[in-house]
Amino acid sequence: MARPLLAIVSLLVALTGCSEEDRKAWVSILPLPSDAVDSLADTTRGSGALTITADSTAVLLGGDTLFTSSRLPARTSLGRPLSQRSIVEVVASPDSTNIAFVGGADRSIVGVWSRRRQVAAVAEAYEGGAAGSPAWSPDGRYLAYRGTDGDGLTRVGVFDVMEFRTEVHPLLAWFGRERKATWPQSWIDEGRLRVLVAPGAEIEGGLAYSWELEGGTLLLESHLEPLAGRAPPGSRLERGGVISLDLLGDAAPETVALYRTAGGEPGAMVLETRGAEFRVTTAVPLVPAAALGIEDWAPLRRGALLYQVASLGDRPTLLLDLPSATSLRAIGLFQVVSGGRLEPMTITGERGQRPAIFYDGIFGDMTSQLGLVDLDGNGSLEVVSAVGRASTSTLEAELEWTAAPFRATGDGRLVPAPDLDDSALETVRQAVGRG
Repeated sequence: MARPLLAIVSLLVALTGCSEEDRKAWVSILPLPSDAVDSLADTTRGSGALTITADSTAVLLGGDTLFTSSRLPARTSLGRPLSQRSIVEVVASPDSTNIAFVGGADRSIVGVWSRRRQVAAVAEAYEGGAAGSPAWSPDGRYLAYRGTDGDGLTRVGVFDVMEFRTEVHPLLAWFGRERKATWPQSWIDEGRLRVLVAPGAEIEGGLAYSWELEGGTLLLESHLEPLAGRAPPGSRLERGGVISLDLLGDAAPETVALYRTAGGEPGAMVLETRGAEFRVTTAVPLVPAAALGIEDWAPLRRGALLYQVASLGDRPTLLLDLPSATSLRAIGLFQVVSGGRLEPMTITGERGQRPAIFYDGIFGDMTSQLGLVDLDGNGSLEVVSAVGRASTSTLEAELEWTAAPFRATGDGRLVPAPDLDDSALETVRQAVGRG
């Protein structure tokens, strides 16, 4: 289904003061088309002559076997074993080249069978729960589904048949950890899914979000047009750089847009709802260039990318993958302050305060890892920077680790936490995936 021309024209008119290139850079947050599908139940489910055998072991196309449960994966994409691989429901894509299936006697598995590739993949397994009926996007590239896990929380999912993998979004992972139910409501167009997000675990009273799959944006529908109309001149949106969540604790989600300026500086725009009005606050650059060892932003190919969303100091925190002068990934921790500006948390130490930036990766003989770990078991995460170097005391290829733990305060600071004991250090080692 093509995006309506009227919606595109309306956006271009709204982006006054921006060049044609600016408008194209922000085109991923187009206003919603007026003829969006009202519900998943209304999407085409034409399975044609597909039938499931009485013993749930095979799918037939007419009188011929299309695929059997023995051809289905024995494990999920996360490596978990699947003991029940029976087939209880199938839904063909619009062009019938891919078949979505719900499997397991308890309907706990959602997967896809590719007729062209002759392989299957498990999109998601809801252990102890059950999956709902999946629905294809109008062009057949994406499969939307939902399921309830063993704790009773409903979660939305999408499978991309072109990449043949499950789409993962940091904001959806955050909603899950915060026990907020999410479920697909309708396909807006080929690559845009309307997702409802509830304030709690019940699937009632959800806010409508627009998830643009290719661009990775996931934001409130009511913020689409106001945000597009306020695109800074010369700016370029980062992929996956637009999200909506409550960052100020007032129960009203804000929208954050990560972008680069014409000079290459990483910036962030925060859009807040103020009654019937909107307030926009920008931060450029997000951190001083010197904090990242950068002299000139212009040669860099990207700005800040969303890495993860976490709760630190009982406040939602954005972990941003910042441009770095080395091969190490620079992860900055950011929170929205009372004025609506996105600012880095600060580390308080012997040398005063500095932006909370940690490094992750391998550089020479050093391995640096960032971990968010509940070290003392009180339900709050600590930030741990762990550094491993090749051991000089053994011939084995082992790393000797040192770790610096920090605890978040309620005012956007990270302060040194007490020294780690052996059990806490082992927790850190497990968290960063090294022995």
